[in-house]
Amino acid sequence: MNREETLAWIEDVLDALDQSEVIEIIEATISDGLVSDAFFETLDAETERLKAAGDHRRYDRLLEIARTVAIARQNRKENL
Repeated sequence: MNREETLAWIEDVLDALDQSEVIEIIEATISDGLVSDAFFETLDAETERLKAAGDHRRYDRLLEIARTVAIARQNRKENL
């Protein structure tokens, strides 16, 4: 996933209505093999941008989502 695609993905996840929808999006992204180092670099940059902008609600939410992606990705690797 390139930067623009990752930014669109971030918006989709941040706009998700509930945690189950977030998990579905994350699982589909991992299953499709779209999580790469560049994906995490973009997540990190966007998290830092939100922090610098003072958008604490979205910053906290995106940080939680990034952690969830990392954990789900690791769990998938361990189970394969």
